[in-house]
Amino acid sequence: MAVYLLALMTLAGCLGPQTASWGSDGVEVDFSQDGTTISSDLGASSIEYEDILPVGCEVDGTNYLSTDSSSPISFTGFLASSYFYESHDSINGAKNLDLAVTTSVAIQSMSFDKASEIVEGDGARVDLEDWFMPLDPQTRAGTIDLDEIDGDSDDYWYILGLIPTTENIHDGMRSLDEWHQPVTIEGYLVNPIVNISGFGYFSSGNSSSSHSVDSECNLVVGDDHRQSVYVLVDKIILDDAVVSDDGDSKDEWAYGDVPFFGRAGFILFFLIVGVGGGFGLFILSQLFVLHGAKSTMKTLLGKEGMEKIKKVASDLRRSKAMGMISPKERTKKLDREAKEEKKEQQKSKKPSKKEESAISGFDLDSVLSSSPSKGNTSEFGSSSSSVVATPESMEIDKAQESRDYETQDYTYQKEEKPAWQPPERESRTEHQSSNVVSSEPVKQKREHFSSVAPNAAKSPPAVKKKKTVRKRKSVKKAQAEPAPEQEPKKNSFSEDDDFSDFSM
Repeated sequence: MAVYLLALMTLAGCLGPQTASWGSDGVEVDFSQDGTTISSDLGASSIEYEDILPVGCEVDGTNYLSTDSSSPISFTGFLASSYFYESHDSINGAKNLDLAVTTSVAIQSMSFDKASEIVEGDGARVDLEDWFMPLDPQTRAGTIDLDEIDGDSDDYWYILGLIPTTENIHDGMRSLDEWHQPVTIEGYLVNPIVNISGFGYFSSGNSSSSHSVDSECNLVVGDDHRQSVYVLVDKIILDDAVVSDDGDSKDEWAYGDVPFFGRAGFILFFLIVGVGGGFGLFILSQLFVLHGAKSTMKTLLGKEGMEKIKKVASDLRRSKAMGMISPKERTKKLDREAKEEKKEQQKSKKPSKKEESAISGFDLDSVLSSSPSKGNTSEFGSSSSSVVATPESMEIDKAQESRDYETQDYTYQKEEKPAWQPPERESRTEHQSSNVVSSEPVKQKREHFSSVAPNAAKSPPAVKKKKTVRKRKSVKKAQAEPAPEQEPKKNSFSEDDDFSDFSM
């Protein structure tokens, strides 16, 4: 496709020689028969030439050159070489009116018809080395060496430095990029003025270096077989097109123009034939491939196999029309649904901050902000203590002290009335801190009736005596009382034993 587009742009003239621009940043000519002004920015600095007098051909019996003539001079022949300038460098020798030249050409002088008859490859071929100065090309080996032309040469040559008179002429000079074609350039010589004279300007008189024209207003080359002049171009005539000063000619040349089709027609034709033809060939090749594949399948499967394949294809179309899907599509659908469900579950599993605080069941902010139910926590410890006594813990300590008192009282009672008792378990309070006490009341041990009954009959019940017990601080551990000695069990019972009272 890239090669195709490049060929299209090249053939259509989209790619071509680069030349100087027209206007304030290039060259601009205000042409008039009475006086022409040229301004150029193609050099190192801007230069303006004023009051230049164009020299034309005066047609009056014997044609001659005159500054007040309205007829242009013709330069006809075979275009052998051309060169386009974007700028000029004085270091390379450009000076004076060289800075206003946008194109230089080398034309072998001959009639237009004779130039048209030259076969491609038979004409003069010029091998350019450089062309820095518009009127002095440097050439190398070729069929013709332009810088070696003199009076002994067989051919006659024009070396022209072309200065456009209008913008349309300036743009049309790109038609000279195609070498080896017949061409006629019409224009005016430049009459020398003060401070500008010498090589390339109009020379009047009857000397060998003077300029003259023939009966068709063609500039005579002279005895040197070479004419090197500046030309104010007014018109360019090609084999099948014309470049005019105003661009209104019937056969006006257009950049990239193509004979018969024209520029737009050629691009359209190229696109239709190229793109359309390539697309058509692609479709045709696909049809050939499909036809070959069907033929091969029919040979391998036979008529019966082809009919089965057609039936399967029709069944598939019918099932799709009914809304049925294939197993592969169903699997894809299930996988997609499973992925969506998994994503939803993952989203639902992410608890919010409020839910986390509700699950934990502990709100540190509310605990710190709430005040104690009773009293002040400063009653115990100091501000730096890590243990704080609350009213609740104080009540638990009081209850513990009362239980200790009852336990001690019960112990003394047992000493007065000895009876068999199972060994006491170590009090749980011995291993607890003063601030953590069990709130359950201590149950009184009950005696078996076999050991209590005889003693009850022999002695009256003893009177309980209260004994003052010194209260101990809850910080100290309660000392365990020694267990009373067990009396031997009696194997016989007396007659006086009362078995009606089973209270414990």
